[in-house]
Amino acid sequence: MVNTSGISNTGSNRSSLTWWFIIFYAILLVFTAVTITKTASENPLFPFQTESLEWNSNWLIATVIDYYGACLCFCGIVFKSESNWMYGSLWCLGCCLLGSPICCLWMLIFLWKNGVDSLSLSPNRRSHYQLN
Repeated sequence: MVNTSGISNTGSNRSSLTWWFIIFYAILLVFTAVTITKTASENPLFPFQTESLEWNSNWLIATVIDYYGACLCFCGIVFKSESNWMYGSLWCLGCCLLGSPICCLWMLIFLWKNGVDSLSLSPNRRSHYQLN
């Protein structure tokens, strides 16, 4: 079965929780894209205007929203990768509050425990992402 985007959609029996996550990440995508696009159109990134308080403020807000957009995506992976929901929640909290050092620490521990092959999609999962 192929949806209109051309991406194989063989797993059409999704749980309602999956749909909530799809909706959440779709809203997050739109919110971050609109924020960055609006900021870039109203305050071009180049040339840098470091003396302008408005330019600096707008780009700081856009950068923070961009970071949390990426961090929440990463937290979805972290949460589902942890064996215990409490550990997953604590790692996600650490990533959101303490930033990239905690994200890197989780990645190092995950790779140490599981190896780089654990990051690969299994062959049956790859078919979900292949373009037809």
